[in-house]
Amino acid sequence: MASSTAFGQTANAPIAFANEDAIVTSFVTAPNLNTDTNGSPPGEPGQWLKVEFHYGTTPVVTSAYPYVDSAEFKVWIEGLDQFAPNPTQPSGKGVAVALTGSVTYINIPMGKDIYGVFYVHPSVLARYSTDRGYEDFDRKFDIHIEAYVGGVLVDEINKNKENDPLKWFQPLKPIPSLVYRQDQCPFLISNPDRYPMIKLPAPAQ
Repeated sequence: MASSTAFGQTANAPIAFANEDAIVTSFVTAPNLNTDTNGSPPGEPGQWLKVEFHYGTTPVVTSAYPYVDSAEFKVWIEGLDQFAPNPTQPSGKGVAVALTGSVTYINIPMGKDIYGVFYVHPSVLARYSTDRGYEDFDRKFDIHIEAYVGGVLVDEINKNKENDPLKWFQPLKPIPSLVYRQDQCPFLISNPDRYPMIKLPAPAQ
């Protein structure tokens, strides 16, 4: 795990991102859940962006209590809105954006190899990529993830910029609700035991 002097980590933090490959991106095809009964051929499967992050836990309540009760992870994924009016890019085309989302895991066991995951829909990748297409989300665009315990920031990590005190994502235009938790997309049934349990939103009153 990262040392106590690593970028963004507080001393004695209950969550610490891994030193290497803390954020790994890949393109995956959603499970085939086609329920069309009209005999129509399925469309070409799209490529979802999978963002998996690797961290370790050190519970601070007591050594006899091997869990972190709850931790929230917030994500910023760099992108480009090519169709925005008033472009701000040096190329004169598009506005830099950050796709945002969050997940709260509960009852996280103590260990050095704990994982979390986010997903981005193929249409979102197409909408917010450059002229080179969705693969920019793996090759070019950066990703920033922060870990919070009890509402306090305890660690943070970037995919491409290990040390970034200026926080590259803050000036970008945020685009919320386009990054999915695992339970919000077809990947709910994929690797159900690899990630901790997700805290579901409270029911509406």
